[in-house]
Amino acid sequence: MNPNINEFLNFLDKEDDTDYGDFKREVDLHLMQLAESMRPLTNEQVLQLRRMREQLLWSYKDDIEEMRSLLKQEVSHLEDFGPS
Repeated sequence: MNPNINEFLNFLDKEDDTDYGDFKREVDLHLMQLAESMRPLTNEQVLQLRRMREQLLWSYKDDIEEMRSLLKQEVSHLEDFGPS
């Protein structure tokens, strides 16, 4: 697995924000860093990252644990869409 994906998963495991706004900002920053570190990205990876950011930024459920779980599932599949 890409070390940057592992780093993001570790961040999600250790992140302890209780404010959803702070959580969103920190995760968004990590997603942007992840995208930069994985270049060049396939079209599928770009779409996957974009969808993850949209889910994060436009979610109004304010449930950090639910979003953390969803992000873990999504990011673990990023390499599935990578170049063969």
